[in-house]
Amino acid sequence: MHELSIAHSILAIAEKAAEVNSNGVVTAVGLQIGALSGIETGSLEFAFSVIRDGTRLQHAELNIELIEGEAVCLDCSHIFPVNNYAVLCPQCNSNAMKILKGKELKVVNITIED
Repeated sequence: MHELSIAHSILAIAEKAAEVNSNGVVTAVGLQIGALSGIETGSLEFAFSVIRDGTRLQHAELNIELIEGEAVCLDCSHIFPVNNYAVLCPQCNSNAMKILKGKELKVVNITIED
């Protein structure tokens, strides 16, 4: 369950940002998670809810924006949506592709209230 280690990393990033910027309480952490990242958002939210107790993030929520997958065909340059890695180009049926987006895992914002 790598979601637990990801939750610990998110907690550490938010706690450090809160220490540097304020003595306030973190109320929300905004994330972008790609559909191709392999991260189960439900498991991540559960792990985060367990480990945040007793920290500055005790009442913080994760605001998750899911980034859909997108690829470009290396043979015909067609850009198309993808939801897994075992996909063919819908235009030329090539399996040569480059993922353009959908693998992200980013902390994009942290809300701190004094």
